[in-house]
Amino acid sequence: MRRLWKRLRADAARHEGWADPALWPLLVYRLGQAAEGLPGPVRGVASKGYGMLGLGVELVTGTRLHRETRVGAAPHFIHGRNVRIHPDAVIGDRVGIMHDVTIGTRNDIEGAPIIEDDAFIGAGAKVLGPVRVGKGAIVAANSLVVTDVPPGATAMGVPARALPQRKKPRPG
Repeated sequence: MRRLWKRLRADAARHEGWADPALWPLLVYRLGQAAEGLPGPVRGVASKGYGMLGLGVELVTGTRLHRETRVGAAPHFIHGRNVRIHPDAVIGDRVGIMHDVTIGTRNDIEGAPIIEDDAFIGAGAKVLGPVRVGKGAIVAANSLVVTDVPPGATAMGVPARALPQRKKPRPG
């Protein structure tokens, strides 16, 4: 229980406090995860509470983060409205996700996305199917990702393509 409160406080500090609606889906997710570890009948009651809270948060924010989703440390929902994340998706550490984002599956291919550590998903982006967004990659706003994005790359467009990476200038 102490570890749960530590995570909840860290999540609130990373967002704009407890009243930030972008934080609420993450709080419900953490409570749902904690409920999974409880013994038999208590787990059932806690799971019902998780379900009701999840529905309430979804109605208010339009965001759904299932407790089955694997989420790493320190995720950040920025203006977290209307975010949809599939239960089979994997979200790495320190991933930033803007509003109106969908991370989900496709009808024609099985599998859900993997978003690696330190990636950023821009507003309105859709990441669909068994794709991998590499470590430190950026998905630009309103992009449609249906193929892998290399680590450190910036992907944009419909469908998204990775931009050529510029060489860093040599110092002096």
